[in-house]
Amino acid sequence: AKPFGVKTGESVLEALKKCPGLTLVKPHRAQYGEYSRKLNALYQRYTDRVEAASIDESFLDVTDCQALFGSGEEIANALRKSAREELGLTISVGVSFNKTFAKLGSDYKKPDATTVIDSANYREIVFPLPVTDLLFVGQSAAALLLGMRIRTIGDLAAADRSLLVARMGKIGGMLHDYAAGL
Repeated sequence: AKPFGVKTGESVLEALKKCPGLTLVKPHRAQYGEYSRKLNALYQRYTDRVEAASIDESFLDVTDCQALFGSGEEIANALRKSAREELGLTISVGVSFNKTFAKLGSDYKKPDATTVIDSANYREIVFPLPVTDLLFVGQSAAALLLGMRIRTIGDLAAADRSLLVARMGKIGGMLHDYAAGL
């Protein structure tokens, strides 16, 4: 479905419009919940700062654990290995200095990858991405931003923050800060 432009989180109706031959399978929610709990227990081996964002996504703060377990990238790779060997799952991990870029990193390469977005490389990796890849940029925000000729995350980071707030309200300032890595 991805080659047809179907994205995670889209409604079935939207996905079927883009990919009419899409095969839908019955969900196994109880099993997904069980694996979500198992993954979060795996994460707890490295840090007690685990924030489950959804059934298939968690944020980990490993800042204080690196002396024990290595760099964020090393921890991410160890988690990927353990998830694969112990649970039969592949996970993609974003390692960064904030949640927004960590989320972008986890989506950057799939499946089974670690992407490090740090203060030295974030402009190179993040700025060329479409603004719609940024957390909290939905259809309405994307349409407003496109009307302001803001197409990429870099465009958003370079935009005048006060103009974004004037046009979009508080969310405009928040999106600008996220794009800029703040």
